[in-house]
Amino acid sequence: MDKYQSLKDVGTNGANYDLETEDIIEHLILWDAKYGIELSDVSFDAVNITFIDLPEDLTELALDIYEFCPDIIDQHFGCMAEAIEMMEGAEQDIFADVRELIKGVDLTDENYGFELLKRSLALNKIVPLWWD
Repeated sequence: MDKYQSLKDVGTNGANYDLETEDIIEHLILWDAKYGIELSDVSFDAVNITFIDLPEDLTELALDIYEFCPDIIDQHFGCMAEAIEMMEGAEQDIFADVRELIKGVDLTDENYGFELLKRSLALNKIVPLWWD
């Protein structure tokens, strides 16, 4: 079976970023050749990517991920400080995996979201991509 058939079946796209299904597949094929990937949780505007092999220095890959899917930082890792502040204000517990992810990261640094993306890749080898 074609690894990318599920993307074709649901028409996964990032239309708001001018990405059609075939554009996404082309990019994933490049990652697959370079790192090996598995796909999961495919929907019309999202897919989870599990990387099989990661480079020691994740900077280039993280830059590529951000360029391909800006929401990963703009609406996720780059908003972590605000989310934590809200949780603390509501006296909610911060999950252990989140505490581990942010440990030692300066959340006042304007680029902390990029660092969290790299850390998350190193810890989990998974990145959720979505284009909304």
